[in-house]
Amino acid sequence: MKRKAEQLIEEISDFLVIYLKSGKVGLNSFIKKTDLQIEQVEQLLDLHFLLKEEVKQFVRELPMLIRRLKTSTKVQQDTAYGNVRGQINWHNTMKERLRINATDRTIYSVGERSREYAIKENLVLLEVLNVLHAILFVKIDTEHYKKYAWFDEWMTLKDIIGHMINKNVYLSRIQMHEEKVTSRMIVDTMKHRNPLYKQAGQILYKYHSIMEGNLDKEDIVELLKETFIMPEKEDVLFELYWVIKIIQANTEHAQLQIMDGRNKHNLVAEWKNEQYAFKIYHDSSGSEKIKFQITTDEVEQIYHPYIARKLASTAEVDALAREIFGQGIDKSTFWSGRPDIIVEIYDKRSEQLKKVFIGEVKHTSRIEYAITGLRELIDYMKFVKDEDGNYLEEQSHVEVQGILFTEVDVGDGRKVGDDLRLGEIWNEDRVWVVNYRDSVLGEG
Repeated sequence: MKRKAEQLIEEISDFLVIYLKSGKVGLNSFIKKTDLQIEQVEQLLDLHFLLKEEVKQFVRELPMLIRRLKTSTKVQQDTAYGNVRGQINWHNTMKERLRINATDRTIYSVGERSREYAIKENLVLLEVLNVLHAILFVKIDTEHYKKYAWFDEWMTLKDIIGHMINKNVYLSRIQMHEEKVTSRMIVDTMKHRNPLYKQAGQILYKYHSIMEGNLDKEDIVELLKETFIMPEKEDVLFELYWVIKIIQANTEHAQLQIMDGRNKHNLVAEWKNEQYAFKIYHDSSGSEKIKFQITTDEVEQIYHPYIARKLASTAEVDALAREIFGQGIDKSTFWSGRPDIIVEIYDKRSEQLKKVFIGEVKHTSRIEYAITGLRELIDYMKFVKDEDGNYLEEQSHVEVQGILFTEVDVGDGRKVGDDLRLGEIWNEDRVWVVNYRDSVLGEG
């Protein structure tokens, strides 16, 4: 029986809380396999912010709350000649006449009152609206998300934000001022008696907290539910589950990658022990030290009818694609792979590659689908090369082992437990099948 996503989330959320709170965790490779069209974790956190009930409630009430917009009155002293507009300040008038011309009775010092919109409460309010406007109109594709019930309400709320920023005459007067909103201004506004400002301050404070990675367990659970369950991508969540399980079993001091989207090899974490350095990758072909690629030039050297026809087929596809679509295909690659999980193990002193663990994840309780995963896993193990193009399986100094993660019941076997510690019990066998129920079957 397949494990429910909620159960997987519950088991890994404690781990993710620690690293998301410090602003570090390599979730980008997982997110890109969902249907969310998100490039960086920052966008995911933006989406998480939008789905907060207090944020939606604030925007719902905004058309009514905005009527309580507060302004301050500023009195500016000016010198007038003859025509007087505003209240005369006689004390200053006498001083001005003495300074300019004591005999000129047309000189007056006048205090003109004007409304001041750029008070700190309004600057905080405008900052909140600018944040929401940037998310809804710039950072994410709201048209893509409208197909999801959990985002549907924002298609209406989005118009409220757009109108406030572009059409509200009072907010436009605040926009003319470029004063920066400080943390002190936000905290002060959170204490305001006017609900418009109190809620704006609370929401802006929450946004900054989320973007700084200050999430609790409940936030992480909701974040993962929104990301993996709603788009029905539990398979991706199952991959995340096993990556975390491997890290947890091997170290308490993993250096997780900063979530900035620039990690081209999808390196999730690295750590060291007394002898080895470990690097774990997700949905990746690994580092520059290994390759999962067979070139066309290699297979052309050996004749076989299947290979000859396969190469001819590729050439014909390329020619037709160029003729019909104006763009060809890559003919230089005959086969390439991208395993779900790779762990590279290096000698800490010599920095030489010593072992490669390749993991294939199949979130299924069907034996047939699990066997498909096993076939893919063995292909990866057979075809992986070193940086010089030599097959690792033929190299005596590098060991290659494979792990199939599935939900198929593989019998009693041996309990996984601490056996997920790389380089220990798994040295005995070349291929392992690990199921969610923590049983393992080794096949030599």
